[in-house]
Order: sequence, then structure tokens, then C-alpha cells
Amino acid sequence: MTAVPVAAGPPVPTAARRSSDSFWHAAWYRYRQNRLALVAGVVAVFILLVGILAPWIAPHSDTATDLSSVLAGASWHHWLGTDQIGRDTLTRAIWGDRTSMTVAIGAPVVGLVIGLPLGILAGWWGGVFDWVTLRLYELFQMVPTILAALLFIIVFGVNVWKLALFIGITLWVGFSRLARAQYLALRERDFVHAARALGAPSWRITLVHILPNAVGPIIVFFVQQIPYVIFTAAGFSFLGLGIQDPLADWGKMINDSVTYLPIDALLVLVPIGCIGLACLSFSFLGDGLRDALDPTSR
Repeated sequence: MTAVPVAAGPPVPTAARRSSDSFWHAAWYRYRQNRLALVAGVVAVFILLVGILAPWIAPHSDTATDLSSVLAGASWHHWLGTDQIGRDTLTRAIWGDRTSMTVAIGAPVVGLVIGLPLGILAGWWGGVFDWVTLRLYELFQMVPTILAALLFIIVFGVNVWKLALFIGITLWVGFSRLARAQYLALRERDFVHAARALGAPSWRITLVHILPNAVGPIIVFFVQQIPYVIFTAAGFSFLGLGIQDPLADWGKMINDSVTYLPIDALLVLVPIGCIGLACLSFSFLGDGLRDALDPTSR
């Protein structure tokens, strides 16, 4: 009796892939149920798009001045008026969005790039790696983060990328501690033991099996750092230690215009409103992501 070959059907997805897909679908469903977080996400995306498209949507050049319209109020030509040297306030706010978002996104990226590998090494390997990493945490926590960033700015000077780098260096401890905690909690799970039993190398287990399960809290922490960075960068610029002319920055706009508040309140209210809207939108977005990715945290 001869065996009849059966045509192979489509590959059946693995249980891990099905579980991962169902997790993200459930997280997206929970996030959509949070109306405030959904609106905040739309506003945050809008703010990012305005910064990206600033060269094309700004009504005037970011360095253009009109000395015949110094401290002019709102008009059809200058919708939000002009500053003390005739620069369009709306244009400065749009370009300030670009500068602030560059720092706000760049600084957490720097912290993630530095902190994530160290946290993975400490959480997965333990032993001497964990001991050294814990000592580094203690060393960096001895100095307040803002003072550390301020020291870097004074010593090395500042521009957009340097400011993002200096603030990001102060954020790596939080990312590293979170990654270490996630790997300590996940390295003894059944799927990790199964991968070891199948002979998977350590690098594959840490990057392919554990990291996708740990990425949710890391994403939430990343988003929650953005409001902090916006406030910190604006504070440095307001003190005259951050972004300098001719670049526009919300904190720099407040510093330049606070003297003229009795003449034209919009010069101060516009950048303050931009900072407040950006911080609130990313804060609510982070809270919504936290509730969606970890419903037990409510």
C-alpha cells in the first residue's frame, strides 16, 4: 500500500505570534476606549507634523525681520503679531516647535541607546554586570540630573543636538533600571526556558524572545520623558543657557519677550501655550499608553 502525498497547506502561526498579535490588538482596543488619550495622541502627532513641516508651512522666513512692524499687534499679514525686532510670532512659534520637538525626541533616544543595552546586560547576565551597573546607577544619582546637564552646557557649549545629547545623558539611568527590571522578571518565564531547551543562543533569547515582551513599558517610559525634556529645554533657554539666536525656541521666545508683556501679551502667551499644549498632550498620551499596555496599573 503506497502513501498518498498530501499537499502542504499554509504555515500555521506559532502560539507566541498569536499571543503577541492578540496582545497588541487588545492594547489598541483599550487605548481607543480612552477618549482623552486618543485626543492627546492626535494633538501630539499634529505637533510633531508641524515641526517636521515647518519650512513649508511657516508664513515667513524664520530669520526675516520687518523693522516697520516692530511690536505690531495681530493683523492679516502677521496673524499673531511681531516681536521686538519685527519677526513674525507665528513663524517663530512654528520653528520653535521644530527645535523643541527635536530636543524632546532626541534626548530620550540618547537615554534609550545608552541605558537599554546596560539594563539588558545587568538583567540577563547578572553577576558582575549587575553589580557594576548598580554602582553606575548610584554614581549618576548622586548628582541632580538638571545640574549635570547644566554642567555639560557650560563646559561644552550648546546647540540643538548638543542640548538633546546632554539632557539624554541624564536620562539613561531610568531606561536602564526599567530594562533591568523587565529582564529580571522575564528571564525565568516558561517561554525563555523553552527557548533555552531548544538551544537558542543568549543573544537571540534576549533580543527576539524577551525584548518584544519588555517593549511595552519601555515605550510608555519613553513617551513620559518627552514633557520633562520640553520643560527642561525651555527652562535652559529661558535662562539664556539653551538655544541661541537665530534659532527659534519656545523658552527663548519667553525670555526675549517677557519685558514686552505690557505692550503685547501674545509674545509671551503664544510660547507658553505651545509648551503647555505639548506637555499636556504627551503626558495624557503616556498615561493612555500605560493603561493600554498594562491594564493592571490602573
